[in-house]
Amino acid sequence: MQGKITAKMIAEELGVSTATVDRVLNNRKGVSEKTIKRVKEKADELGYRPNTAAKFLSTQKRTEVGFILPVLPEYFWDEVEKAIEKSAELYADFGFGAHIHRVEALPKERQINYIKKMIENNPYDALVISPIDADPFTEVINEGIQRGIPIFTLNNDVPKSNRISFVGGDYYQAGFLAAELIYLFAKELNEVILIREDEDSFQMANKEKGFRDYFQFNGLNIKIKTIPVISDHIQLDEVWKKEILRSTNAIYVANGILGEIAEYLHENQYNDSKILIGHDMSEKIYQYIERQIVRATICQDPASQAMITVQNVFDYLLQGDKELNAETIIKLEIVTKANAQYYINFDKN
Repeated sequence: MQGKITAKMIAEELGVSTATVDRVLNNRKGVSEKTIKRVKEKADELGYRPNTAAKFLSTQKRTEVGFILPVLPEYFWDEVEKAIEKSAELYADFGFGAHIHRVEALPKERQINYIKKMIENNPYDALVISPIDADPFTEVINEGIQRGIPIFTLNNDVPKSNRISFVGGDYYQAGFLAAELIYLFAKELNEVILIREDEDSFQMANKEKGFRDYFQFNGLNIKIKTIPVISDHIQLDEVWKKEILRSTNAIYVANGILGEIAEYLHENQYNDSKILIGHDMSEKIYQYIERQIVRATICQDPASQAMITVQNVFDYLLQGDKELNAETIIKLEIVTKANAQYYINFDKN
């Protein structure tokens, strides 16, 4: 059936009054259970979608959603935050409100405790969280779901939980792709330094596994030296400062300090035979891509992640769409000097 399905169309199909159908669709009393069942079944069959704006105008009931995002790296989460705010504006006429909380994600207990308190206080109709890890967040997410709070994950998933849906990247493939880029860029490759978070989070573990698997699967005997770093304290340890400068091969930055590593190399007589690969885009990273210190970065469009997540929450809460995709994987994009200009926002306003 073409066009918008209305209460009148459903009524005509069933041979009942439009007023009866309207009562059922708006959960008002005065209709028998048998008729309620018939109307709902016919509405599903025809693909009826409620007029959310009209419903809000008649009830003035707002839908408030809490977004719990990390603080670092600022360039990435600032972009996510702006995209959430912009997307939420599109649904403002439907009574949809977005409330963003930026929370330190490490150590992970800090983020978990914040989410627990949010669930206990229950100020929102739903929560969207960007967990720093996977398994440690399973229990708290399931507790929220049991309390009737829909919880969605953004950028990093908790696949063993009962979360409603996930939007984000495939971190195993991100690490695998980083290794392939290094191998393709390098004229000869004997050793690679892998810089990552010191905590063995879901994201870091999967990036490192994908990175190592690339060399293993392709029968490449490459020495990989892992250097853990706390992103909250980017000051580089003197011991591995020397390791970075000593390395004549390649560096893979798996966490959010690619710009800082590039800056350090630049300040210490960078050797252009060294291959530096990492993730995401910022003004600092863009500068070092232009200088060919960063050879390539792997992006996964934080704005798209935010917009799709907001739409999923809206569809679930206000459109009654309970058949959302369990996960939406954002494609990985390779950025080099040739196309970097399309991935940086020069607008200062």
